[in-house]
Amino acid sequence: MKNQNYCEHFGTLEKLEEFTTLSENIIPGSLVFESLSPFWGYYNEDPHDYNPLYIYMAVNQTHEVFEVIRAFQKVKAELDFELDAAKAFVKFNDRFYNALRIRHLTGYENLMQIQEAFSKHGISPLMSHYQQKRFTAHVTLKKMFCLNSFADAIWIDACEAKHAYLEIPKRLSFDEFADVTQKVKNNWLDTKFDAALGYFIRKQQVVDMVRIYSDNLNTDYLQGIRNLYLQKIK
Repeated sequence: MKNQNYCEHFGTLEKLEEFTTLSENIIPGSLVFESLSPFWGYYNEDPHDYNPLYIYMAVNQTHEVFEVIRAFQKVKAELDFELDAAKAFVKFNDRFYNALRIRHLTGYENLMQIQEAFSKHGISPLMSHYQQKRFTAHVTLKKMFCLNSFADAIWIDACEAKHAYLEIPKRLSFDEFADVTQKVKNNWLDTKFDAALGYFIRKQQVVDMVRIYSDNLNTDYLQGIRNLYLQKIK
């Protein structure tokens, strides 16, 4: 889905994902995670569903958002395959990593090339021997959202299929969001969806929102989910 009439808004997204570390097709000794469940609440309910490939490449220092965007512009122009990149933070247990979230890949064969391209433009991989299989990570993304107004307080992503954003009236901590989301899902009788917490900047104001990932993004469906969130938020 790609609609050129969208407006770009800078914002943040928080979510939980199930990770594993990769050891092949990467710069030897570098730390790279694969998300086994990038849309946990959607794909985890059916093991036969196809999960899109989401890769998190740990980097060796903190970079400002616009450093990442500038580097990505150069990398994208140099590579002959499709990809998207965003600044990310990955946290689990007592570990915290700066990272690049990479998506829109069709396979693993270009991972090393992507790492080398970003390194060429000042964003180098973190070298680490850490390896672990199947663990839950808290992910925070700093990114641009391509938003089209869809209904009152509801937005559709013009660049990413199956993504919608529901405005909520106040900021929630991630623990509050997880609790409210569980209550919403316990009272939801329609098709499954995945949810993440976030906000974006619009007209010099912070808009708090819930990102919904689903095949079913019609007006009644999204308004129904939003109404439940409004009921469950204290």
